Amino acid sequence: MPAVTPPSHPPARRPRALHEWILTAALCGLTGLPTAHAAPLPSCGVFGLTVDSPAVLDALERKVGCRFGAVRWFQDWNTPFNQAYARTLSAQGRELELSWQPRVRAASGVRGVPYRDIAAGRNDAYLRQFARDIRRGGVTVRVTFAPEMNGNWGAYQLSRSNTPADFVRAWRRIVNVFRAEKAPVRWVWTPNILYPDMPSSYRALYPGGEWVHEVGLDGYNWGTTNPWNRWLSFRDTFAASYRQLKLVAGDKPVQLGELASVEQGGSKAAWIRDMCAALPGFGQIRRAFWFHLKDGRVDWRITTSEASLDAFRRCVSTRR
Repeated sequence: MPAVTPPSHPPARRPRALHEWILTAALCGLTGLPTAHAAPLPSCGVFGLTVDSPAVLDALERKVGCRFGAVRWFQDWNTPFNQAYARTLSAQGRELELSWQPRVRAASGVRGVPYRDIAAGRNDAYLRQFARDIRRGGVTVRVTFAPEMNGNWGAYQLSRSNTPADFVRAWRRIVNVFRAEKAPVRWVWTPNILYPDMPSSYRALYPGGEWVHEVGLDGYNWGTTNPWNRWLSFRDTFAASYRQLKLVAGDKPVQLGELASVEQGGSKAAWIRDMCAALPGFGQIRRAFWFHLKDGRVDWRITTSEASLDAFRRCVSTRR
């Protein structure tokens, strides 16, 4: 696999307070529900979506002509489970996917929550309340704790004081608390795609099959948007990491927690067509979440060009 130089996505993106928008949108009734007279849309198949507005979700579905069965959102560590948004999505019959980041935002900036503190039980009260809130919702939530934990660009990622062993102990502690609270959660372990000088192997970070229901990968084609990357096809982006993931996690179901391509440096429409043709060869992938957001000057959205939108539209029509 051609080298993919870190970061796989910019540090500037994740501080976006998605959970703050989600609560506001839900309370304002911007649910993206179809009107009473709207014809139901067919499924988008394997594809889910990460999106920052219910109105944008609804508009995109009308453009691509299909319905995303699973929607993914992000929350930081010091926030309660977003029950309002979860209810909005579940009322629409969508699967719930939470990317849960162990970090805290304050006026002074963003700080990570040490894995050792989590493993030692110092966050148990917060964990118990979070688990109880999910249980009260009565709907299964897939939770990715510390997505891209193998990276070196985020507040909660690996360091000398935040080791792979600390991560594994923290993961198991969280799962045990949620099991004790009988919260309906499926745990999804999602590292970033392989990249040069990665600070840990997948194997060292894997909590073990008893503690993980599904596994995932996050990866992007950055094209020529920065000087340290180059254009990579879908296969170039994911194939080597997918093989390594299977060596570690066996036959666990796989999802692509974050994927997208830019326009710069090649043909995004061709990238999408290649993705569509390649996906059946990645036999354990059950869901693929397109990252439908613009991050500063980097635009990951499906709708960056009519050609890209049309390629995605054609893809979902053949992959349902």
